[in-house]
Amino acid sequence: CIVLSFSATPTKSTWRSGISDPTAKAIDAVKDLCASTPCRMPDPNQGESGLAFLFVSQKYNDLFEELVRTASDALGKDTTLLSVVGGGVIGGGTESDDPTIPAMSILCGVLPPSAGLEVFMFGPDEAPPPSSSKAWKAIGREQDTPSYVMFADGFAPIQSVLEGLDSSGKSGAVVAGGISCPTFGVESPTVAINGKGYPRGSAVGVGLSGSVGLQVVTAQGCRPVGPLFGVTEANGSMVEELENKPAMEILSTIVEGDYLTDEDKALVEANGLLCGLAARGESASSSVTKGDYLVRQIIGFRVPGFMIGGDTKKGDILQFHVRDRAAALEDMENMIGRAKTERSFAGSQKAGVPLAALQFSCVARGRPLFGSPNVDLENVSELAGKDAVQQVGGFFANGELGPVGIAGVGLGDGRKTHIHAFTTIAATICDFGDDGESKDEGEQGVAGGDDDLSAWG
Repeated sequence: CIVLSFSATPTKSTWRSGISDPTAKAIDAVKDLCASTPCRMPDPNQGESGLAFLFVSQKYNDLFEELVRTASDALGKDTTLLSVVGGGVIGGGTESDDPTIPAMSILCGVLPPSAGLEVFMFGPDEAPPPSSSKAWKAIGREQDTPSYVMFADGFAPIQSVLEGLDSSGKSGAVVAGGISCPTFGVESPTVAINGKGYPRGSAVGVGLSGSVGLQVVTAQGCRPVGPLFGVTEANGSMVEELENKPAMEILSTIVEGDYLTDEDKALVEANGLLCGLAARGESASSSVTKGDYLVRQIIGFRVPGFMIGGDTKKGDILQFHVRDRAAALEDMENMIGRAKTERSFAGSQKAGVPLAALQFSCVARGRPLFGSPNVDLENVSELAGKDAVQQVGGFFANGELGPVGIAGVGLGDGRKTHIHAFTTIAATICDFGDDGESKDEGEQGVAGGDDDLSAWG
């Protein structure tokens, strides 16, 4: 693992996002984006640090490494840059959700008082240590509930890294991010730290410490149909039995029986039937609700069962789902409202001061789902403040990383992190400081760097 440490001393933070000119040449576009978007650059003489996220559309995948080098040079050595290729980008008050359009967006700002960063990478030559390793505590700077933003490609050891991050805090962790969307046939990296792209199989991220952390909301894009079923026989991604009956028999009963309304049948015809697995460790079967599911596609059939896009095991709770525009909008509005309510009851310091927000949406959302642009963006921006649509940046992902429900209010609510589908993850960057004083005494960095991997024992 490569670990870099940065710290910031007291400063007022300002954040803004921007989106590139699709008619400009790629390098000129990213230079202009980095020059025009920042409210101001960090002042190293004042001990300030900057943080930026660059989102690059698939159309620019083959230029990704050159683009991130150019962006890193333009932003300067005092700004940490995390970059990813997406199926679309979000910034400057716009969701650019068409992967055929050349686009880039950036979210950048100056960190608030006593904020620290830990930048990490795991790849083909840097496997993550076991979740029991003390190295994860070091990345979390021994905080109760550290926060992380993570980008990865689909070949990275994503689940192992998430398990490690979840174990890094005394009370869990708050994690948000997304899986990149590489262009078919293009071998270029799709994730990067500062000016360096990392090869296929890599995961990169930044840990936020000191007074800065995340509040994360997961909004679902599907709704359940039919009853709950217990998985009574499974093998990896193969669901073989439900309630001691062949899984294919149960599936046929759902599709051909009376469980589906005419509206449901139309949605199945248009988008297929999906599976929802109750998130392990989040709720018991007797209290499973709509938002407690990890939605997975049905990707194949082999009598007596069917295969899904994820692992399952005996004892899991399964319910079939359909993609639904109205349900997706309702869940987004409900989750945003719930997050705002929890903030109001948390007290001023525990609620934090919103600085900006990151939005990680499934590639199947945006206009393909809602029929109009910026639906999720307008809701997510409410978490960053009034009229804060310019303080939101993100991308359309091939899988979203986040909790079930809400995590991070008051830096005291760590939740297990999952790989989601058809969701939008909204991660608000917040200042939880008190009069500019850090709540974390570990500002000296972490053992283990480019040349010292002794922390990973």
